[in-house]
Formats: sequence, C-alpha cells, structure tokens
Amino acid sequence: MSRRAAASGSLFLHVFLYFLAVCALGAAGAPSLCAQVSPQEQKFTIQRIEFVGNRRIARDTLLARMFSRPGDPYSDEAVRRDFLALWNTQFFEDVRVEVEDSPTDPNAKIIVFYVQERPIIRRIEYKGNKSISESDILDAFKDKKVGLTVESQFDPTKIKHAETVIKQLLAEHGRQFAVVRPTFERIAATNAVKLVFNIDEGPKVKVGKINIEGNKAFSTRRIIRSMRHSRPISVPLYLTDIDIWSKTFDQNKLDEDEEVGIRGLYQDHGYFRVIVHEAVLNTVEEDRSGLPLPLPGIGRAHGKRTDITIKIEEGEKYRMGNLTIRSADPDQGLFFKPDFLEKVFPLKKGDVFSADKLRKAFDNYKKLYGEFGYIDFTSEPRFEPDDAKKTIDVTMVFDQQKQFFVRRIDFSGNTTTRDKVIRREILLDEGQLFNNRLWELSILRLNQLGYFEVIKPENAELKRNLKAGTVDINLKVKEKGKQSISLNGGVSGLAGSFIGLSYQTNNFLGLGETLTFSASVGDRQRNIVFGFTEPYLFDRPISTGFTVFSQRFDYNQQRETSLLVGQEVTVNPAIEQNYNTDSKGFTLFASYPIRRFSFTRLGLTYGFTTTNITAISQSSQLLFESLQFQSLAGPSALNGIHQSKVTPTLSYSTVNNPINPTHGKSYFYGLGFEGGPLGGNTNTITNTFTTTYFHPINKKRNVIGMRFLAAVGTGFGGKVEPPQSRFYLGGENDIRGFDFFTVSPYVFIPTANATGVVFLNPTKLNQNGSPTLETVNVPVLNYVATRPGGDTQAVGNFEYRIPIAGPVSMSLFTDLGIDGILRRDQLQLAPSSLNLLQQEFPNSYFPNANVASELPIAPGTNWRPRASSGIEFVVQLPIVNAPFRFYYAYNPLTLDQTIVSPRGAFFISDELSRSLPGGTSPTGVLATQIIPQLDNILDHDVQRLPTSLLEPHHTFRFTVSRTF
Repeated sequence: MSRRAAASGSLFLHVFLYFLAVCALGAAGAPSLCAQVSPQEQKFTIQRIEFVGNRRIARDTLLARMFSRPGDPYSDEAVRRDFLALWNTQFFEDVRVEVEDSPTDPNAKIIVFYVQERPIIRRIEYKGNKSISESDILDAFKDKKVGLTVESQFDPTKIKHAETVIKQLLAEHGRQFAVVRPTFERIAATNAVKLVFNIDEGPKVKVGKINIEGNKAFSTRRIIRSMRHSRPISVPLYLTDIDIWSKTFDQNKLDEDEEVGIRGLYQDHGYFRVIVHEAVLNTVEEDRSGLPLPLPGIGRAHGKRTDITIKIEEGEKYRMGNLTIRSADPDQGLFFKPDFLEKVFPLKKGDVFSADKLRKAFDNYKKLYGEFGYIDFTSEPRFEPDDAKKTIDVTMVFDQQKQFFVRRIDFSGNTTTRDKVIRREILLDEGQLFNNRLWELSILRLNQLGYFEVIKPENAELKRNLKAGTVDINLKVKEKGKQSISLNGGVSGLAGSFIGLSYQTNNFLGLGETLTFSASVGDRQRNIVFGFTEPYLFDRPISTGFTVFSQRFDYNQQRETSLLVGQEVTVNPAIEQNYNTDSKGFTLFASYPIRRFSFTRLGLTYGFTTTNITAISQSSQLLFESLQFQSLAGPSALNGIHQSKVTPTLSYSTVNNPINPTHGKSYFYGLGFEGGPLGGNTNTITNTFTTTYFHPINKKRNVIGMRFLAAVGTGFGGKVEPPQSRFYLGGENDIRGFDFFTVSPYVFIPTANATGVVFLNPTKLNQNGSPTLETVNVPVLNYVATRPGGDTQAVGNFEYRIPIAGPVSMSLFTDLGIDGILRRDQLQLAPSSLNLLQQEFPNSYFPNANVASELPIAPGTNWRPRASSGIEFVVQLPIVNAPFRFYYAYNPLTLDQTIVSPRGAFFISDELSRSLPGGTSPTGVLATQIIPQLDNILDHDVQRLPTSLLEPHHTFRFTVSRTF
C-alpha cells in the first residue's frame, strides 16, 4: 500500500476526530460551534458521494465496492470503512477523502474521494535472459498464475511475484545466482508505463562430485545411476561409467532424486526404514582450461559447480509378512473373494518387500475392479512392521465405491468426423456395465485411425449419477487436418534424389474413407499411385479398397558403388548389374475382423501386374536371358511378364500410432499364390511373415522397437520366380549399412563366346618370305559372377529410440539379415543355352568341363549373414509429412572374401584341327601357337571380384523414410 495514500486519508480523519473531541468537552468561547457539529446534538445524512481523478474506472464500479449509499446516516466509522474498501480494490496508487457540508441541506454531508489511478503496463521487456526465452517466462507465469500481462494494471505485488518466478525458472536452468531487477519507465502524456525486467543470469551451476556415505547394500555407482536428474551423462560399461558431461544443478530435481531415486531404490529391495538425509551442498568456483567440450576432468570449465554429499541410513532388510484384504465399508463385502485377490498380489509371504511391486498391486487391483464398473475404486495399504522378525504385514483396505453402468456416450470436437465413425470403434455400449479395459482399447482403436490428435484417457469426461449408478461419457477429440497436399523432395537410398507431389484425405466426407494420390520422380525411381480405402463397407467392419500404380526402377551398379565410396568407380561390364524394370498394375483388397472389435483381421488381396525388364549390361543380360524363366529363352522372357496374384492374409496390431509408435505389437502373415488357374505367365508361391514390437521404457520417455521379417518364395509347375520377385537385401528398409540389392548369394553363369586367336601360318609366305598372320575363331567357355537374389530371406531390426526435442529424435540401431538360395533347381539355364553349351563341352581337351543345368553357387556366399549397427537422427516434419533422417552405420558382418570364378574351357573341332598346319602334331600350329594363347586367355578371364568394394565397413547416408 502507498504510504502517502494511507497518510493522506488518516491525517484528515485524525484532525476531524480531534475537532469533535474539543466540542464534546464544551470548550469555552465556542458553544455555538460545538452545537453545530456535535453528533450527540445533531444527526447528519450522506447527500452524495463523489469521485475525482478516476478516468478508466467507472463511478458505478467504485460505488459498488463501497458500503455507504446516498441517504444513509453519516458517521466517521463509515467514512473510514469506505476509504479502506476503496483502497483494497488495488485500482489506485493514492486515495484521499474529504467531507464537505452540503450547500443546500444543513443536515447533510458530501463525501469526496480524490483518487489517482494506477498506471497501465503498455509493454513488458526482458533484458539479459540467455538461458531462458521469453516464451519460457510467459509459460512459467501462466503455470504459477502470476497474472502480469500487457494492459494489466501496475501492481507491485504481482511484479514481485513475477521476479520470484523468473528466479526460480533460472535456478532450474542452473542459474542459482541470478539477479532480477524490475524497473519501469512512465510513458509521457499517458497514465502508462513500460516494465523492464533486467536479468543478470550469473554463472551457470553444474552438478559437481556426488558423494554417497553410509551405503553398504548398493554401490555408489548404482545409487548415482538412480539419480536420474542429477547424475552425469555417461556411457555405462560393465564395471564403470565413462562420464561425458555434467548436468545442470536444480534443487527441486535433487529433492526428487533423493526421494524417488535413492529412497525408491532401497525400498524396492526391502529396506523399508531407509533414511536419506538432506543433501549437503558445497558450491565452489570452477576455472579450468582444457578441451572446448564439457568433459569431466579434461574439458574446459568456467563457472560454478555444486558438490553433493548424501548420507544414508540403510536400516534392515524386511520381507513380506501376512497379507490381509478387507473392505473399507464394514457393511459392504468384497466384490471378489479374498483368496482370488491375494493371488493377484505380486508379493508372496517371505519375498523381499518391494515398494515397486506394491505400486503394481495398486494398478492391478484398479484395473481388475475397473473391468466390473468400479470407476472410483481405491486401495490403501496399511503396514505393520515387525522389527524382531524383520517382516511387514500388509493390510489392503479396498474402498470399492459404487458400480456404474454406461448411460450415454457423447463426443465433442469432431466437427467433420461423423459420430458413427467414432462410435463404431468404441467397445462399450450404452446400458452396458462400464469396463475400463474396453474403454482403454477403444481409445487405442481411435488413435490407430489417425484422424485425431493423440487421444488420452483424460480426454474423456465422466459424469457420474451416484443415485442411479450410471455414468455419462463425453469424449473430447481434436481433429487433424483431413486433407493434406504436400510437395516434397530429398534423397533416398532407394529412390535417389527425387521430387514428389502427394494428396491425401484420410477422412473423406467425415466417413473415414481414405483417398490417396502420389507421384514422385527421381533419378532411380518413378512412382505413380492412386488408391481408395473404405474402412466400413455397408456399415460393417469390412475394410476394402483398391490401388492403381505405375513404377519404373533403374538400377546401375557402377553409379551406386561410386555414390557409396564417394568417388568415381569403374566396374567391369562383365560383372556390372545394370537394368531397368517397368511395372504397371492394380490391387484389390478386403479384410474383416475375426470377431467383433478384434485386433485380428483376415484379409484377401488380388493384384495384377505387367512388368518389362530391359537388361543393359552383359551381366544382367546373362542373368535374365540365360536363366530358364517361364520355359522361354532369350529376350522374350523379359517382356510381358504377367503376374496374377491372390494373397490371403492374417494380421494383428495393437500399435498405438502409425507414424511414431511407442507401444504395441503387430503380426502379419501372407500366403501369395500367382499363376495357375489365376492366369498370367508366372507360377509362384510366396510366404511372408512380419512382426513388430514397441515398448516404452525409462518412465515412458524412450522406446524399444523390434521387427522381424521372413519370406520364402518359389516357382511351381515347371516355372521359376520372375527375376524381379527374388529377394535382395541391403538399404534403408532392412540392413542400413549396405547398399540396395547388394546382399545376395553369388552364382556363376557359363557363357560361350567366339574368341579370335592369331597365328603365323608357315605354309603361306608373304613377299618377304615370312609366314603370314591369320586369325581363327575358337569357342571359349567363361563363367560370369552375378547376384541372382535369394528365394529365402530373414531380417531382424532392433532400435532404441530417444526423443530429443520436438520432432527430433535419435535412435541406436542394429540390423541383422540373411539372404539365401534354398531351391537350387530354381536357378537353371534355359534349355536352348544349355543344349548349345553341352554340344561343345566337355570335349577331348577338357573332359571335366561339365556344364550343369543348375548354376553353381560361389562358395561362402549362400546363407552368409550381414549386420549393421549405428546411430540415426530423425526429424519428423509435418509440412512435408515425411521423416527426414541421416544415419551412420558400421558393418561388423560383411562378405569379406574375393569371389573367384571357375576357370573356363575352349572347344576345337576336328574340322578346325585338320585345317590347321601340322594338324594335331605336337609341332603343329595348334600345339605351339593357338593352345598356349587360349590358356593365357582362360587364365586372364578368371574373375576376381573384391566384395569389399560393394560391401563397405561403414556408411553415412541421408534418406527420407523409416525402416519400420
């Protein structure tokens, strides 16, 4: 309160009361004056109340705050009371009151209040804040209900509160020695001020050494690890930790570490009476030169640190004694039998007492009763320690409350989505007994739709009618934008550099349908997809839809290898894979839950695809044209590949979010059958199984994610799998440290080419009398190494996901995969190629050069596991609706051997032998000139492929995708 205001009002009243006292004593010489003012002789009334100086605050507002009204009897006490009421409104910084005689009525008084309004805060500035932003300060003001805003009145009490809140906020960021000085400047010609908070943050205080005293049951390392907020960031090893940097000191977080961390650790292991004394703090200056990193001991340090010493009195270890369960209401028995409830309790008699298991018991009992309508069920433990036996008898007192039935279920916030779309995902029916487990599953089903922002249990408002035993549920949702149009681009390991346009409405007309169109063009891949999904056909849980697509993929091994190693690389054309695939087709699909409201669905998908393959390199031509594909030989096998395929599926999913899951698991099995009675010119059976698992840990801040994928494919009816349907591993979708299509067994494809050999013909002399140079073509058999892909694959992925800030997260990952050929009879030479080779090989020169119909597999390449481990950073940008990530991977398991192809052979016909000078004579041209050259050619053509060029030991890559 303003001292001037108080003095101004009270001085006048004191003078006035003194004057009345003089009159009451009957002072001589002034009887007439005393007679005029003495309250015993004359009664006055209040004629009117006036206010002078109020500009923004209306007169009626001020009158409403006062007790006196015109016409009321006048008294000094009433004036003092009205003065205090006016001052306590906090509207004014000065108040003065005067009482005047009425000029028209001698028995009336006029009360005049002279006020000076408090100024308005026109602007608030914060100067010197570096560790905290202005938005952080405003959020803290909102949480602490400071009430200091622009256009509010200047209030010293609120400003002092704001100063305290800013200091507390700075202390949470390690600035315990911060100084905050609020100042204000009056704005000329207005009753307004500019408020400035001048902040001197001071040195940042880090957590220094943490000393633990009195610990015997646990090591100091383990106790410090339980202090989640105060422990240093470190790399945990088997016997010790490597500290990386210290955390910022915060007293509130230290108190939580002592209570929840240390005390919780002991009480979870039976030390029921543990005493954790208040920490002794010692803040010291720290000034150390070193590396410009916050590394303990060797890093540069300038500022303050707080050393912490915590003394612990462990006490004795207690075990679980007798368990008693009773109702809090003696007139109401337990809903369940006590024997059954005791089995639910996680601690058995003789077990080490654990506070953590006791908390789990609370949750178990609440969930159990919640399934039978007891919404307000609570349980209270009562402990009876026996210090002699070192046991604790526990009495669980159950306050069951009332059993509720569902009367109504309403929804709010769904401005577009129709009620029936939400209601069909709710597992509770009106009139049914409330079941908390079904309600939680209902929320999970709604989150899986992706139509709304994340729905939490607290979004449901439960209105209870205790008399009727019913509950009304109002679920509040917030819709996401149902339509999204995005232009995106970037770099992907599969698509290369690309630009794409996509349009999607995931809640078409508010009925839940999904309409999708996307197109992307890159230097490796072109995709155009149009699709539609109806989740509830005929208002039944039958999910149906279709997609129409066109895809083109360009694979160039030389380009991929150059990008992988970061420099231009030349790959031997004989082993380089270079081909294009062009596919067009459509799919139709439908699925239905096995039972009502089940997470398990049966599905059926039909697809028809036409694919053309253009082989560019020699290795690709040999791979695609020499294999027995569709019982056709030559390029005709690669054009017009028609695949008519039906796939029954079985799926199950409780994953809570389709983009950033934190909890749940999923299974998928599909049996693909193409060809046969379905038409097309391929016959293939494919089995695919995929499972994922997500589990939150570390107080639900981090997530462990796992995926396992296995697939087996084979041809039937005398046909083999199409080349593009065989399995390859490597890349961002499975084993991140390897390039796409590089993980595959190697096979050797035999090929015969006419090789020109020159010789000197002694029977033909030139004009100089020298033998003439002639050429003869000899069929030469060579083996070319290539990767045909496997017919069986298995992949395991493990991730530890850590959110950093906002849309940025980090993951530690390990990928393990294997790709192999199970059925070698699926890799056979085409009959025309095989017959041609077998006519020339074996021969008299190479009696062991047998050309088998099955392609030989390079030793050590089939069923060879690969592995990658590394770290990746993901940024989920909602604007482009895609996760951008970059990762570094180290490959501990690679194919670290050189692949050596078998030595070839050559074929010299009898006709050619007889035509050569000397025939088959040891001194003839054949033996002395041609065969030595052919031997040199065979030795030169033996391929030696260093796989380290294709499978590096480490990779750094930027992509737009997630592995799973």
